Amino acid sequence: MTINYTARVKETNKIFDTTFEDVAREEGIHMENAKYGPVTVVLGARHVIRGLEKALLDMDVGEEKEVDIEPEEAFGKRKRSLVTKVPLREFRKHDLLPRPGMQIEINNRWATVRSVSSGRVILDFNHPLSGKVVHYSVELLGTVEDTKEQIEALLTLLKIKGEVTPDEEGFSIKMEGIQKGREKNVQTLVKREVKKYIPQAEISF
Repeated sequence: MTINYTARVKETNKIFDTTFEDVAREEGIHMENAKYGPVTVVLGARHVIRGLEKALLDMDVGEEKEVDIEPEEAFGKRKRSLVTKVPLREFRKHDLLPRPGMQIEINNRWATVRSVSSGRVILDFNHPLSGKVVHYSVELLGTVEDTKEQIEALLTLLKIKGEVTPDEEGFSIKMEGIQKGREKNVQTLVKREVKKYIPQAEISF
């Protein structure tokens, strides 16, 4: 499905995500490297939050909908168990100076620094929008039936640049910008995702 949307925190009406570049600029959330415009999502692949998936399943092409989504079907409830204290010296060992609000990646998990005091840092591993009711304004622009376009959309969702070309056996994918030594891992990922969501497609690299 191809959609446009704008997402807000219901309580504050603050926009945190949108497919419209002008809206992102107005709200001060524009990112220079981001690609704006309609996005194609694969339902069931968790490319969007569960509550939005449910809303899309009940929509017709061309329809626009406003939907409130509770935390359980958005970014989850807040869990106290995901808030932890870490000695400040652990950060200094790595020449890091944590500040409240900073996002830090630890062991492949992202945390928000909540406070720094008395030699301790409070880290919150909850999603920044956990516990929040979110509101989506969404428009269903169309569905993707062409297999080549489906593969291209899946690559985009996986943040992989590549060219998809039909061949005698199915489709050939030429990937770009893959870090040296990671080619096989990325190919395995693409094969798995294509087999799961586009089972009719035969691909090669």
